[in-house]
Amino acid sequence: MNDAVSPTLLAKRRASLGRIDRIAWWLDDAFEIPVIRKRVGIDGIAGIIPFAGDLVGAGLSSLLVIEALRLGAPKRVWMRMGANAGVDFVVGLVPLFGDIFDMAWKANRRNERVLRRWLEQETAAEKKPSRWGGLIGISLSLAAAFIVTVVLWRALFG
Repeated sequence: MNDAVSPTLLAKRRASLGRIDRIAWWLDDAFEIPVIRKRVGIDGIAGIIPFAGDLVGAGLSSLLVIEALRLGAPKRVWMRMGANAGVDFVVGLVPLFGDIFDMAWKANRRNERVLRRWLEQETAAEKKPSRWGGLIGISLSLAAAFIVTVVLWRALFG
């Protein structure tokens, strides 16, 4: 991070990076599958439960997007993070393939890298985040995820 940024802002960002790293680790890498030595997190394990697990994973993934909003990340950053989580959710709805994809895609680690890159490049003074845009975006994303789940459920199970 750039030294031109105030010490208070640097401390806030370092604390946020720690939180972001811990959340991403728990969601994508917390456990190791012994036979194949592949790391998987709560998101991948929850995704095994059809539909409900994917909704839980999407909700947990939104924690990183909320952290980006809290830090005042620009729209392009949290939209990219939302897209990563959205791809994870939509593809995760597909039985078996979606679970394998979810364990390989690691949307939360991707989101951690996106936010970390932005934080490292950011050198401007601290800005107040626009909470309405983020709350509306997250609400619309969760509503769309719910609608997609219901439509797919009806299409598959009738």
